[in-house]
Amino acid sequence: MKKYSRKRILSFAGVLLFIFAVVTVLGMYLRSEMISIRQREAKNILYHYNDKIILQLQGTMNEADSLAQMALVSGGKETEWFNLASEPLLKREEVCFVGLFEGDTLVSALPEEECAELVGRDLKDFSYAYTLAKVVGELVVEGPSALEIGSEQQKVFLFLQPFLDNGAYKGEAVVALNWDYVQEKLALDSLSAQGYDYELWRVEPQKGAKEVIASTGDNVDFSEAEKITFYLPSQWNLSIQPDNGWMSPVQKRGLAAVCAVLTGLLMVLAYLVYRHFDRERILKRLELMDEATGLYNQKGFTKELDRWLSGGRIPVILFYFSIEGYSQAARLIGTKEESAFLKSIPGRLDEYIRSPYLAGYLGSGNFILAVRDEMSGTEQEEFAKGLSLELLLKVRIGAEKNFLLARYQYASCQAGKGRAGIEMEALFHAYYDEIRKESPIRMMTEKCEQLIEGKDDVIFDEYTDLDMMELSKTFNRYHKQVEQLAYFDPVFNVGNRSKYFRDTDMLISYDPKRSFSLFCIDICNFSQYNELFSADVGDDILHEVLRRMSRTFGSYLYRINGDVFLGVSLSKEKTDSFAEHLHETLTRPVMAGNLSIPLQIRLVVCQYPLYGGTPGVLLERIQSAMSFSKTSGRNIVIYNTELDDMVRTEADILHRLRIAIQQRTLEVWYQPLMYLETDSYQAAEALVRLRDGKGGYFSAFQVISLAERNGMVEELGDYVLAHACSFMRDYGESLGLNRMSINLSVQQLLIGNSAEHLLQLIHASHVDPRRITLEITESVLIQSIDRAADTLERLRREGINIALDDFGVGYSSLNYLSNLPVNIVKIDRSLTQQILTNKKQYALLKSIVEMSRVNDLMVVAEGVENKEEQKLISSAGVHYIQGYYYAKPMPEEKFIKHLKER
Repeated sequence: MKKYSRKRILSFAGVLLFIFAVVTVLGMYLRSEMISIRQREAKNILYHYNDKIILQLQGTMNEADSLAQMALVSGGKETEWFNLASEPLLKREEVCFVGLFEGDTLVSALPEEECAELVGRDLKDFSYAYTLAKVVGELVVEGPSALEIGSEQQKVFLFLQPFLDNGAYKGEAVVALNWDYVQEKLALDSLSAQGYDYELWRVEPQKGAKEVIASTGDNVDFSEAEKITFYLPSQWNLSIQPDNGWMSPVQKRGLAAVCAVLTGLLMVLAYLVYRHFDRERILKRLELMDEATGLYNQKGFTKELDRWLSGGRIPVILFYFSIEGYSQAARLIGTKEESAFLKSIPGRLDEYIRSPYLAGYLGSGNFILAVRDEMSGTEQEEFAKGLSLELLLKVRIGAEKNFLLARYQYASCQAGKGRAGIEMEALFHAYYDEIRKESPIRMMTEKCEQLIEGKDDVIFDEYTDLDMMELSKTFNRYHKQVEQLAYFDPVFNVGNRSKYFRDTDMLISYDPKRSFSLFCIDICNFSQYNELFSADVGDDILHEVLRRMSRTFGSYLYRINGDVFLGVSLSKEKTDSFAEHLHETLTRPVMAGNLSIPLQIRLVVCQYPLYGGTPGVLLERIQSAMSFSKTSGRNIVIYNTELDDMVRTEADILHRLRIAIQQRTLEVWYQPLMYLETDSYQAAEALVRLRDGKGGYFSAFQVISLAERNGMVEELGDYVLAHACSFMRDYGESLGLNRMSINLSVQQLLIGNSAEHLLQLIHASHVDPRRITLEITESVLIQSIDRAADTLERLRREGINIALDDFGVGYSSLNYLSNLPVNIVKIDRSLTQQILTNKKQYALLKSIVEMSRVNDLMVVAEGVENKEEQKLISSAGVHYIQGYYYAKPMPEEKFIKHLKER
């Protein structure tokens, strides 16, 4: 296949662009003239319709003008004349409403039966158009408007005619005409008959919005239509355009045909000119080219390089490549394979080199290149190293393949006429000087040192001496074995975490724009298989799952934890369908011996570069998606913008929480508890509030759950506990509070020495421990009762009250109440909110209260929001009520003020 130089392609492109530009300019000119003719016709029609619409709206249909004149003559003191004058108008079908304002008050509204209730209303009670008529002192036309007449709503046009006395506003007459009648009078449909789309619209005077009055269709684009503007007194506009466009289909086809013919003629002419000059160029090039490769020979390369260096504007780097042992290898592979190798060189160069370059073949495996580009020393070295791999020569000696690499030398050229020969000679001398300094033993020693330094891209295959080649192969095999130990899981022979980072780094480095998907596969509750069956069965399950995944991911499969795997997919299939197919494959039952074992698989996906630009970020995002999968119960999760926003939001919350705790700006709010026996607030609950930086607050549940998942809950709990204790010490007695409740997380409860830690914080605040209540959720307490019992008893001995929070959500067994180490039971909102509609819930509430009294426990009902709930729950015998019915959670200052004012 004939190869064209970039310059020739650019020339072709330039000629084609010129032809297309000429044809395009001519076509645009003709098109513009055709459109101008039709636009002039449209303007003439618009001028006609402008006069017609103004005449209709201000003259023919303006029945309000005569009423306004009569009102001015009558002095506006009596309305009998108005009723007589309006009577013939109301007999006309198109007249829907007639009204008279004296000053700003509507004194008459007809027909009287439907509109009597409007009489007496102020001007401001109606649409802005009524006030506009007063302001401008002239006729205002508004429509279509919705007018409520009696119980019906009619679509009308309003004619508002003010009457003035020596310039002073006295009132206005109003006539509403049926919209269909006005539309018929405006005769806009005749525009459609003439082949035009139309849109009559006005600028709404109060808000400045566009208000369409009449149009041929809702989806017509009038951005290129002809338009005329008039004022009534608001701005009205009439836009029209041909319904088949400013150019008809016939005109478009004719214009396209003319342009196509002209394009063809110009291209034929350009081709004939090109053929003539191309023959001349080919004859000149033949004496400068190497026949075997199609590259320049030494003479041609020198000439072209000299031309480059004479310009002297862009730096030129000269590269020399020599395949050592080429002559011997060429004899081994034969003439046919050598010819194929040499002919492949131009294609390899074109694929690798992106900058302008010259290439020459000097014979016997020696190549010379000049690249026009700005490169640092490191970039020149990387370029030469990469190109030497592109020039790799494969040689089969016996049954084994050997690879000959090209050694290289490079240097920057000095600009100037006649410098090419000098620069090439200097480069050759530098190359052979380096050859004399190096020996195969020395090179191999350097590569071994590179291995010691931790480099993993070292290859021992650059020698033509057969003994050195064998030694090189031995080192390569040893290197591969070491790499196997470093990058592969020893049990299942798949990649490990380090190999994942290396492979994905290479994928991204090789082509940063190529997308791929990172999958994470987790076998749910895998440990149960080892416990129920045996470790051998567990291994059989893992081997089968790996076999299935290998068919999908090939070598891009990694084990990063006992039963957690990563896979990289380069598939172009849609991510969701790919994930579903993979999940279906992995969840099929596994045969282990005679057992058929069903599997549950969690599968999450994150796409590069959409949601991560580095292996580390991708792994972090995939772990966030896996966490979301576990908490949401979804077995397939594809990381998306929603998850990305969630991760960013969570990171923002953690950052703000950490700063707020460090700077002691985290807010603690308080919600009072009503003690029913005395009808007074005798307790309160401390609640954390974190500002979101946008004038609001993050959800307390979200803040606490994030703190628990990220190891901050102990620090957060200590902060709230210390604040609440200090508040109780400073204000508790003066506000009449006997107890302050603080929520305790499971992590605070179960850490070593937690009782001593909590007591130390309470004692440090110098508050009486008997005035502090620590709240534990029912589900956490029941699940951790064995580990938590000692801690809770230790706290109770110090006088601290323990409250069982959210009772009615978790286990909710009344039998627990006699055995749990608590003083207070808090009934959850999920139970109390059904108290009005479910008699069983009320009976359950009374049972809880009675059982609590038997066990000497206080009962608090949470989430009470209205009077009905309060009465019924109070009758059940609870001691405290907490909820919005009494008060919402409040900042400290507002809370103090609220309790003092009560």
